[in-house]
Amino acid sequence: MKRTTRDRLVLPIALPVGILVIIVAALWGFSRILLAISHDAATATALLVALAIVVAAAVVAGRQYVRLSSLAGMVGAVTGVAMLAGGVAIASLGAGGGGGEGGGPAEAIRVVAINLAFQQMALTVPAGEPFQIVLDNQDPGVQHNIQVFPGEDFSATPLFSGELITGPSTITYEVPALDPGTYAFNCLVHPTMTGTIEAVEGGGAEGGGGGPAIQMAAENIAFDTDTIELPADTASTIVFDNRDAGVQHNIAIYEDDTLATILFKGELVSGPGKVEYQIPSLPAGEYYFRCDVHPNMSGVVVVGGGRDAAPPKTGSPTMTMAPTASAPPPSSDVTNEVAAQGVRFDTAEIVLPAGQPSTIHLVNDDPGIQHNIAIATDESLAQTLFSGDLVTGVGEVTYEIPPLEAGTYYFQCAIHPNMNGVVTVR
Repeated sequence: MKRTTRDRLVLPIALPVGILVIIVAALWGFSRILLAISHDAATATALLVALAIVVAAAVVAGRQYVRLSSLAGMVGAVTGVAMLAGGVAIASLGAGGGGGEGGGPAEAIRVVAINLAFQQMALTVPAGEPFQIVLDNQDPGVQHNIQVFPGEDFSATPLFSGELITGPSTITYEVPALDPGTYAFNCLVHPTMTGTIEAVEGGGAEGGGGGPAIQMAAENIAFDTDTIELPADTASTIVFDNRDAGVQHNIAIYEDDTLATILFKGELVSGPGKVEYQIPSLPAGEYYFRCDVHPNMSGVVVVGGGRDAAPPKTGSPTMTMAPTASAPPPSSDVTNEVAAQGVRFDTAEIVLPAGQPSTIHLVNDDPGIQHNIAIATDESLAQTLFSGDLVTGVGEVTYEIPPLEAGTYYFQCAIHPNMNGVVTVR
């Protein structure tokens, strides 16, 4: 190759490309070192390497002539410092890598926020080690976070306050190490969303699982059992298998069949599909469970062998019970009251008279959030029979419902499809 060709054509292209390849390779290799060590060790290593680059560059630049051999020596020196510093950091932290006294952050704990409630309310973490909490905010348009307090109440200044996120969204919190003990946590925006964190010596991170995993299934609009047995005062897991194609089901646990107190509300899952519900610890007793979309799917939750109080009835809940044959049929001037609060309706069943116009009065108690009621022939939403105007909370509206034939239909909020239920027309 001619010298002029090399100097004027090859080198102007080859040198920048070669330098770029070397830089990329060096950055990639250095990133592997930093990712293998803890946050603090990575910071110290990066600062040491930066100092080595400055010193080596100053030495090379101080020479009368800068040759390729000088640049190669600079790259080799910096690479050696990076490898040496990273190796020392990894060796000092042990084979397990990571930070903290226990050899690295514990496995991340997943906490789901839905319907203005935490699904996981009893967490267990290893004491003396930093850990991660993955907050899954499933409330559309609603802000949540997690803040941890130094004790079992919320009177003191939080030890940790996570960034607020608007649902649906997910965020990972890096929580500092906690001493052994019990800590309370809540949501800054919704202080009624609470839970506890138990920091134990040598423990692993748990998002609600100390008890056994219960297997349940739904098929042909029916649960495969009408009794769920759970251990007392121990968080447990229900693995729910929805086998009804295209149909939504969930499992919700209430104190009794009046539905006045919600103990756990599982997210809806469309079949065929599976979901793991993390059930918080419950005191010994008997409770009521059902599918919120199909209230006829219900049963009893027996915790720790039951309690002395009378068991809940297994029929349809009082607040959603349709008129019996002996009761007079609903008249055309009857207004159904439906409230929306916490991004959920207060009922999963609306009863309307057959063959005549009727009304539904919707009260939206969610400030700044829009809701409505739409009625369709079924959950596929293939044919909409009625769609009400959206109302922004706090506000209310009365819908004029056209005559419907006797049967069972489906209703939901068009903005929040998880807010849904059945319309029974008699």
